[in-house]
Amino acid sequence: MSNDDLLSIGAFALVSGLSIPALRHYDEVGLLKPAFVDPTTGYRRYRSEQTQRARLIGTLRRIDLPLDAIREALDQQDENALRHVLARHQAHLLERAHALSQMACTVGQYIEHGVPMPTVSKPRIVQVMIHVRDREEAIGFYEQAFDATFNPEISSFQFGTWPSDEFFLVTIADPDRDLAGAGPTRFGLLVRDVDAAHQRALAAGATELYPPADTPWKPRSSCVIDPSANRIDLYQG
Repeated sequence: MSNDDLLSIGAFALVSGLSIPALRHYDEVGLLKPAFVDPTTGYRRYRSEQTQRARLIGTLRRIDLPLDAIREALDQQDENALRHVLARHQAHLLERAHALSQMACTVGQYIEHGVPMPTVSKPRIVQVMIHVRDREEAIGFYEQAFDATFNPEISSFQFGTWPSDEFFLVTIADPDRDLAGAGPTRFGLLVRDVDAAHQRALAAGATELYPPADTPWKPRSSCVIDPSANRIDLYQG
């Protein structure tokens, strides 16, 4: 094919539905390279056969699929690979939707009752870090067992909302950065019904260390072990 048969970047933008700045960016990141770049002027030119790939990229970007995920799907040229990427993205979008729903509820409380101004009278623990064997398994367990909201941007389960007294983070450690190989963690959660919470954790995949019991020096409590061997003490609120 001669250069005369190639499409200019403007013409290719029209047939592909992508903007000229987007086409330039996709060239720079290696997602959609032009068929020819004039060494003197730097003008990009495309083959008409590239239109299908360009349109698919545009469709996937409209559902906010990250460029790296698009590249992963397209480079494998496998329909199953694309399905896997889309399923993973769908799960991420659902997590975001749940987090946004929680924030919308908090905004509603602020509208009705006013915005509380937090005051810290004394230090209290608001975050623990856990090491997990399987990230997706851990996310599923804590969401099912404790209705925890997972925020992928900070790799943490969020209990309550800031600035309420219920705010607490359980952060999944990054194995490449946060003391890889460290042992299991033990932490406690205050729950409304320790017996119900204990059974729910077991149903979600936890192992029982000891069942709910009353002791004179602390609230009714129990202890379970999550799928990654972290120990969770449950205390009656």
